[in-house]
Amino acid sequence: MTRVGDLEREAARARLVEAYAAGRIDAPELESRAERVWGAVGADELAVVVDDLGEEPGRAPSGAVPRFVRDLLVFLICSAIAVAVWHLTGRGFFWPVWVLVYAGLPLLRFLCRVGSS
Repeated sequence: MTRVGDLEREAARARLVEAYAAGRIDAPELESRAERVWGAVGADELAVVVDDLGEEPGRAPSGAVPRFVRDLLVFLICSAIAVAVWHLTGRGFFWPVWVLVYAGLPLLRFLCRVGSS
């Protein structure tokens, strides 16, 4: 028996919430299954709770979209902070360009991968 940790339980809980949001299960079933998820010790117990839910068709590969969203948020936040500091400190040479380039590299890499596939 393969034991599961909180990370696996949280992923199973997220699948339950998605199924509830899509109307595949109702609120009492969500609560019942969530209790079984948090009580699961082994991977087989966890699988019994979520395997019949299925996956949404056309869903992006796990990790692809969340990583892009994270990279985009890092780019936007870092860029906004850098431009604000530049603006508040008297402008001059536009040094935030280096922050924009460095923070934008992961986005560029992602877009190149998407374009080549």
